[in-house]
Amino acid sequence: MNIVASGRSARRACAGGFAALAAAASPALAVLGSFGPNEGYSLSVYSGGYNWADVTYYNAGAYGPAAGGGSGPNFIAPDSGLWRLVSNAGGFFSNSAARNATLGGAPPYPTTHPTGVPAYLVGAHFPGRNNDGYNLAIRNDTPSGSGPVTYDYDLDIYDTGGSNAAATTSGVVTSQFYYLADPDMPYQPGTPRQDKFTMSFMDALGNIGLQWGYSRDNMVAWRDSPSAPWNYTGIQALPTSWDGVKVSMDLTADTFGIDYYDAVLNTWSSIVPAGTPMGMNMANFTTIRWQLEDSVHLGIGGKNMFDDFSFGGFIPSPAGGAVLAMGMMVLGRRRRS
Repeated sequence: MNIVASGRSARRACAGGFAALAAAASPALAVLGSFGPNEGYSLSVYSGGYNWADVTYYNAGAYGPAAGGGSGPNFIAPDSGLWRLVSNAGGFFSNSAARNATLGGAPPYPTTHPTGVPAYLVGAHFPGRNNDGYNLAIRNDTPSGSGPVTYDYDLDIYDTGGSNAAATTSGVVTSQFYYLADPDMPYQPGTPRQDKFTMSFMDALGNIGLQWGYSRDNMVAWRDSPSAPWNYTGIQALPTSWDGVKVSMDLTADTFGIDYYDAVLNTWSSIVPAGTPMGMNMANFTTIRWQLEDSVHLGIGGKNMFDDFSFGGFIPSPAGGAVLAMGMMVLGRRRRS
């Protein structure tokens, strides 16, 4: 399965009054949200007989009523949209050399796929946390030693409520989401825990202020930088429960805190106290990095799933807020007509 994301220039020219207006404030149109058609995600984007549904190949997050309107899914040049593959494996390939050789100057995309492998990130997957049928699924069932799949996502005005994320350089910004880990691989006592999934919170310069994730046995952990050891929380995520995470980042003080939602207990609790120093100072919060290690194959094909993202604390720029409001009015009129 594959899909393709429209590039920044294509998004600026995206069909529809709302898309054109929003592009004046931002070069991208997107929202994470629930990862369904409403937010600009699809699980079926075919070129001939092959489905290019990986989010780096079409305008993922850049169409649909909640993401600026416009048409989609439409193919784009690889990695030219809101999503970028930054690892060797991924996008249905085990390595970048094979990916580049196959894709060439796409689009157009090939109608067959000679080396397709289960290493990808797709939206509009099933099941959804709130029974809406949609989530974001990341998979890496490549052999051990192939390396992780790693994707970057750039926040847009539809994520932040009208602001250019890079323009918010002070105050507290937040990111909240829910996830469903694949079944755990039992921990071997006396050996170090092995990484499975890592989410990094980054600024526009690539500085990582903190990371959250879980090990192969689904033990939830956090750390303040990629070079620091993991702090294991004692919380073991269940493959049957949509647990939640809320990260608060104080861009003024360069500190953070993390709250955790236990779906079984239906309670939120702090796992990292607010005021914990970041490993690197963040000038802003613009990018989320998703990384899944290789040889993850249990559960629904080894897929780890995410849903219901929301963001807060971003300061709308005057132009961005006005354009977003105007676009919503245009979209509202279109719906009523």
